[in-house]
Amino acid sequence: MLRSFSIIAGIIGLSLNAHAELYRYVDDNGVTVLDDRVPSGFVKHGYEVLDNHGRVRQTIPAARSPEELEADRAAHAAQKQQLENDTTLLRLYSSVPDLERAKARQLNQIQILIETTHSNISDLQVQREALQGRAAIQERAGRAVDEMILRELAEVDAEIARLERLISAKQLEIEEVKSRFAISRARLEVLLGS
Repeated sequence: MLRSFSIIAGIIGLSLNAHAELYRYVDDNGVTVLDDRVPSGFVKHGYEVLDNHGRVRQTIPAARSPEELEADRAAHAAQKQQLENDTTLLRLYSSVPDLERAKARQLNQIQILIETTHSNISDLQVQREALQGRAAIQERAGRAVDEMILRELAEVDAEIARLERLISAKQLEIEEVKSRFAISRARLEVLLGS
């Protein structure tokens, strides 16, 4: 009788082992639990599926946190943006010398604008000296300086100040262009394998 009970128990055990899956998960107390199912509250923390010999057959990772999901979205968006930037860079420049020529053209245009602005400032300074001369003649004659001359002087001074600010901005732009082209050059060299 004992022998037939052992055989029946063995057959039932083999039958259960052949089809049963065990799951290993960690409960709220940090205790590792082996069970034939994973309660729904613990699924989000991840678990392992074990075979009938106790070996890990599959690992189900923990659900991603909102922060991790947002980081994934941000990384995906950054990759997409980099791909778009790379496509644009390759469409604009077929080689590094091509990029260098474009950089030289852009810097040359800025430099021409700066030189033209310096010339305009020189013309305004000549105009200012003429206005000051007219004002001095009126003062030497003992008359008050005409309001129109004072207004024109103020306008000339304001325009000179504006043009000087423009020159400063364009000089900063030169540095920005150099920096931007240096970054583009480094990336283009990577993309072209040079």
